[in-house]
Amino acid sequence: MRRLTSLLPLLLPLLALSGCAMQHVEPAPLQPEASQSAFRQRQLTDVQTRDFLAQRNIDVTQWPPATWAPEQLVLAALDRHPATAQARARAQLARAELQTAGLKPRTVLAPEVERTNERDPGQSAWSVGLALDLAITGQSVREARIERARLLADSALLDEADAAWTIRSNARRALLELWSASEELKLLDRLVVSWLDAQAAMQKRYDLGAADALDLTTTRTAAAQAESRYVLTEQRQIRARGELAQALALPLSAIDALTLDFDEFEQPPPLPADDALRSAVTLDRIDLRRALARHAAAEAGLQVELRAQYPEIRLQPGLLWDQGATVWKLGASLPLFAAQRQAGPIAEAVARREIAAQDFLLLQSQALAALDLARARVKAATLDTDGAEAEHDEARLQLTRTEQRFTRGDADRLDRVLALTRLLEADIRLLQARTRTLASRLALEDATQRPLAARAATEGQP
Repeated sequence: MRRLTSLLPLLLPLLALSGCAMQHVEPAPLQPEASQSAFRQRQLTDVQTRDFLAQRNIDVTQWPPATWAPEQLVLAALDRHPATAQARARAQLARAELQTAGLKPRTVLAPEVERTNERDPGQSAWSVGLALDLAITGQSVREARIERARLLADSALLDEADAAWTIRSNARRALLELWSASEELKLLDRLVVSWLDAQAAMQKRYDLGAADALDLTTTRTAAAQAESRYVLTEQRQIRARGELAQALALPLSAIDALTLDFDEFEQPPPLPADDALRSAVTLDRIDLRRALARHAAAEAGLQVELRAQYPEIRLQPGLLWDQGATVWKLGASLPLFAAQRQAGPIAEAVARREIAAQDFLLLQSQALAALDLARARVKAATLDTDGAEAEHDEARLQLTRTEQRFTRGDADRLDRVLALTRLLEADIRLLQARTRTLASRLALEDATQRPLAARAATEGQP
């Protein structure tokens, strides 16, 4: 027992060293009421959003901005968007897994205490020793694990970029719908007034016997249809605001408080060349680069299992104080049948690599097909817009001629009002065609996962 007591000063520091790196993490329970309140109060005009934009070289001299451009709006919303926060959390997990993969094999120090009932008089019943267990092989497996974790961390960073692109895509579609509905509402408001004027003029004709009941009914029906279209478009505008708020993870009140700048939709940038678009789909898509990283991680995972076929050798030296004698020992551990036991894990790793390869090939084929479809949509929408512009020019010409006839007395007020309604219908038709063209451009952006304006600017550089 005296021997055991004499070793306590040696054992206590060892125990203290084994626990000196212990960490304490505070609990973080979810509070739904608090998060709901924070969401309701969220605005894009606060100081945090201003500082976030300033860090990204956005001019915030005038704050809040008088108007918000689409890209500025999306960038401001990314700061506290739950989807990007979720992606950042996953990236943090991947970095932690990389740290774990870099840990060296554990070294174990094992105190040994023995007691015997058969002893000579005057001898202690206790024997005390220390044993050490450490690995002398396994470095190659550790290196493969580090490489796999590094590739998965790179993939997690691309997850954040993909989440940001999804937010941008959904927001821009909602912005396009909101712009289109707002512009169409302005035209429909004028169209309703015009049809009501036409109805009043037709009523006078009918009262004078210059028109029959069918003409009056047709005019009234057209006026009612215009009013119905106005109501439906107003509902469409409300839905677009809601979709924009949902895409940006903002309360609807925050969207209503902003003045949006839609000049970008009025003057869209030029389209890049087809070769540049195809190259972008093949090389620059975020999800394709992420799929490549995951395939490389699967390849590294296979290397982990292949290298694990070589057994890990561990040395186990020890020292024992036994009844006044010092006894040392040297042991080793070597797992048996390591290569045979790795057959299953290796087969699983090969299958995971094949799955990752097929995932990439499927995604690439879908991206190329999406590009072809988007290009076809752009061409069809462009032709449709050209036709709508021709119809608009013809309607404007007819209105000009009707105005001239009205001045000469060859046409009455109803003729002029009906010519104006035809021009307004042509305006609406042209707006809808332009909306489809812009939607096809958004599909082209989604196919390349890069803004067309940025790509066009890159192509224009010397």
